[in-house]
Amino acid sequence: MSKTPRLDRRAFLKATGATVIAAAGAEVVAGCSSDNAPAAPKAAERLRIASTDPTKGIGVDPRSVGQGTSSMVAYHLYEGLMSLDNDKYLFVLAESAQPNADATKWTVRLRDGVKFHNGQPVKAADVVYSIRSLATPPGNRASVYADVDLAGMKALDARTVEIPLKRPRGDFKEGVLSTFSLVFPDGTTDFSAGIGTGPYKLQSVDGQNVRLTANEAYWGAQPSVRDLEFIRIADPAARLNALKSGEADYVVGISAVGAAAEKGNHAVLLQRGGTVTANALSFAMNQNLAPFNDPRVRRALRLAVDRPQLTKNALLGMASEAQDLVGKGLPGYPTDLGDRSRNIAEARELLKAAGVTQLTIRAADIVPGMLDATRLFGQQLAEAGVTLTINPVPVDSFYADLPGLAKNPFQTFYYANRPAATHLANVTSQHSVFNVTGTGPDYWARLQAAQVIVDDKARATAFDALQHELYDTGGDILWAYQDQLDASKPGISGVQRRGLLPTFGTAQLA
Repeated sequence: MSKTPRLDRRAFLKATGATVIAAAGAEVVAGCSSDNAPAAPKAAERLRIASTDPTKGIGVDPRSVGQGTSSMVAYHLYEGLMSLDNDKYLFVLAESAQPNADATKWTVRLRDGVKFHNGQPVKAADVVYSIRSLATPPGNRASVYADVDLAGMKALDARTVEIPLKRPRGDFKEGVLSTFSLVFPDGTTDFSAGIGTGPYKLQSVDGQNVRLTANEAYWGAQPSVRDLEFIRIADPAARLNALKSGEADYVVGISAVGAAAEKGNHAVLLQRGGTVTANALSFAMNQNLAPFNDPRVRRALRLAVDRPQLTKNALLGMASEAQDLVGKGLPGYPTDLGDRSRNIAEARELLKAAGVTQLTIRAADIVPGMLDATRLFGQQLAEAGVTLTINPVPVDSFYADLPGLAKNPFQTFYYANRPAATHLANVTSQHSVFNVTGTGPDYWARLQAAQVIVDDKARATAFDALQHELYDTGGDILWAYQDQLDASKPGISGVQRRGLLPTFGTAQLA
């Protein structure tokens, strides 16, 4: 553990980070063109993507997808029934999903003509098997399917699945199908071949690095880039150096310091996302554990944080201030929140009344800049009479114990910026492993009451009330929406995002 040292803007700018580079080969990406080229040009032979993952997953097994690299690999190999594209819910392998009158049973109709990488057609039985597999150990997304009657699911015909629920879910499309519904062949127990329906097929796995090749029989638009190589590099400065040295073509997640340092470098193209695809950064207080079970402490820390200073110094302005709620710019975000201005005098009085003078926080650079922000937060808390001790955790082991996340009193955390219905269902619910702020039975009852409402407008009103409750008394000190900062060599275009992460099915190289 370490006490928080002094940290200023100059220190941030000087902190360029480590220069150790994880070698991944130096093959140059070659472009090609032809007057007779098809609509989707073959722009490159290979694209090398450097990224990290705070879990041990590599994404080939969809039951154990983590964050970062493993998610990107999985989303190129596999596809879900639905997905969230920026602020829109879209059908992917499904063409429709319809509830019965009280939303206790949903009927999902599959898209026609889709085949797996092995040439087999996607059938309703595959969906039934996939959901059951994802919802049971070793699947780590079981909480998504907590309300599904797994035994009662059945294929009505080759393209129609009936999904009964344990309780009504008017938000089934947003809270379940769009969250995580990857499909793989019925009966799969060995996932080493990575058989899905995605635009890429598995080529090889070399340690933690993964190589994919274009699926020539893909049902959608053909990828322009033939091969993708995902290279694991934990340190953001090392990832940026890999790009500059020619060992990577696209790097996912660089620091604001790194982005500022390369501002005038024409060989580095900054890929900056906006608020809709941002990281929502939080210092998460667990309401179930002392001292954060005292509402005075939670309020005090929210009043003690200097959001403008954190955004300006720790993230060098490449972010926007947050007001303790996920979902800004997306459906369900309240537009009538009060001003959460800093009030250090009130924070000091509340902390003194609660008898709090020492706090410890579990912290890691799970997104670049988070650890520096935590140090600066420690200086801000010192003004309120609290000494913050930082317990640093390696990035690649921060999520190693998913069930253990909810047992930490205080920790750095981040969320994908997602609509209220999706975020509340998958982060604040009773069964979520990401319920790090410790919402409890009373809140869960109100959440469940909102989720069963079939009428979309009435359900949105109920979710709005829950958002206000979290704003007033919840455990997140959500202080910034950090733009996802990636970098690439010039000429790469067409990169899209699934939440925070880039996808390369439509990428092209000029």
